[in-house]
Amino acid sequence: MKNKLLVSFSGGRTSGFMARWCQLNLSDKYEIIYVFANTGEEHEATLEFVNKCDKEFGLNVVWIEAEITKDKGKGTRHKVVTFETASRNGEPLEAIIEKYGIFNKAYPHCNRESKLQPIMSYRKSIGWRDCYSAVGIRADEIDRISKDQEKNQLIYPLIELYPVDKYQIFDWWSEQSFDLEIPEHYGNCKTCWKKSDRKLKTIAIENPEWFDFYARMEARFKNAFPERVEEGANKFFRQKRTVRDMLKASEKPFDTFIESSAKKQTTFFKVISAEDQSDGCEESCEAYGEVA
Repeated sequence: MKNKLLVSFSGGRTSGFMARWCQLNLSDKYEIIYVFANTGEEHEATLEFVNKCDKEFGLNVVWIEAEITKDKGKGTRHKVVTFETASRNGEPLEAIIEKYGIFNKAYPHCNRESKLQPIMSYRKSIGWRDCYSAVGIRADEIDRISKDQEKNQLIYPLIELYPVDKYQIFDWWSEQSFDLEIPEHYGNCKTCWKKSDRKLKTIAIENPEWFDFYARMEARFKNAFPERVEEGANKFFRQKRTVRDMLKASEKPFDTFIESSAKKQTTFFKVISAEDQSDGCEESCEAYGEVA
């Protein structure tokens, strides 16, 4: 009997490559399912990319979303959706915020509730309590490996089995008949708090309306969870900044984010400026990434 392997497809180029690599190289060893957990704040091109990978590669991707119950003590479950019925206005995240509060660096529960818990719920629903999970983290992101890798039966194919870096992934997709049709800083949730300041300010200049959902959440839940109000923690962005703060910061002169398609220096030793520091988010947010 084959071991079971759940491939977590985040919607980025790396996890798309990993899904295809696993299909071609691990199908003889594992019974594989591919799962995409939609947050409702993904770029439309991300959803189209997942759908295209599914159809072109024959992955049979299972699309799921968080299903939140307001009852205390009852955890996040999942519901199965499709490309056509997937949320596109932040509905799963809004339900998560209503129950658990605004997420940010101090309270990083968005990944846990929008991706990890729905995937665990789906696994349980199909009887896959005991299975391996493949995570799309590359060799140049080795610091994102979970400290609970063995306990959670996680495998990192693009580190352990076929090491690749970001630019090798770009090269591979350049040879395919389709690609993710958005620049790097648009990936993951459109204005994810984990993104670097440079990415967020660039997005604020190019698409300020993308911050509307987060502004609405800050207004609606600004007095929720009294202890967080006292901490000043009902704000999404690092250094306890609001959406308004980020938009105002983008009005000051800065060098906008430019996506690089060529490797300039060894990634492992690259010096990162404060403006480019992130919280584990690059092109995608992995369900089993070390940063929740």
